[in-house]
Amino acid sequence: MKKYIAIGIVGALFFTLVWIPLKKETLASFIEMEVKGIRMDAMGHSPVVILADKEGKKALPIWIGFSEASAIDRELNQISSPRPMTHDLLYSILRHVQIKIKEVKIVQLKNHTYYATLFLIQNKEELKVDARPSDAIILALKAKVPIFISTKILEEQGISLEKKEAFGERYGIRIQELTPDLASHFNFRGEKGVLVSEVIPGSPSETSGVKAGDIIVRVNLKEIGSVQEFEETMDTLKGEKTVKLLIYRDDQYREIPLSLTP
Repeated sequence: MKKYIAIGIVGALFFTLVWIPLKKETLASFIEMEVKGIRMDAMGHSPVVILADKEGKKALPIWIGFSEASAIDRELNQISSPRPMTHDLLYSILRHVQIKIKEVKIVQLKNHTYYATLFLIQNKEELKVDARPSDAIILALKAKVPIFISTKILEEQGISLEKKEAFGERYGIRIQELTPDLASHFNFRGEKGVLVSEVIPGSPSETSGVKAGDIIVRVNLKEIGSVQEFEETMDTLKGEKTVKLLIYRDDQYREIPLSLTP
């Protein structure tokens, strides 16, 4: 009797998910990723989980909710809750009814939303469950199973960790390449720009009003489309006292006079 009750509970918990029978594996290739931690986005509005491939070539930020971020952080730091949280309960029930988690795959990016698939084993049968990446990542960490991501997604949305020009800094402005997903997150529809990831406290940039989350579109009359272009343009301004930055912030373009002297 207890066994049937437990199975019924599992069915109720999965009612809002899409249970998909296993079909022939698609030809899309996948890369195994590691969870590197939780960060706040450049504007400090929401948490981001950072995934990176095992070779340290590319990283992928995915925006998630606060409760999911807290759960991931607890798993990474091996901190247990006094009482079971939602993901703890779900994982515990899966174990009791002998359903194993095999792996997690992030399979699609559609309308700026990532989709993940949770692969489960029940009575030697493999099943697939549609899930949010954040929920799937938490369960993968609990079960200590691999997390994969579509090669196409990583190529298009990933941030390179190998190239020196992927990140840069000038006059207290730390910038990074603007991926399509980051541009969408900040509602930026321009063709060129770089993202300010951090402004060093006490720097000329902070004094001039540059903020994390700004998208630098132009330096004086020069359009900026990469970190390398930004650094090379700023390096040509040595000896100048000020420079005009055209930035995108809060759905508006604005011009900021940046002082190049302390």
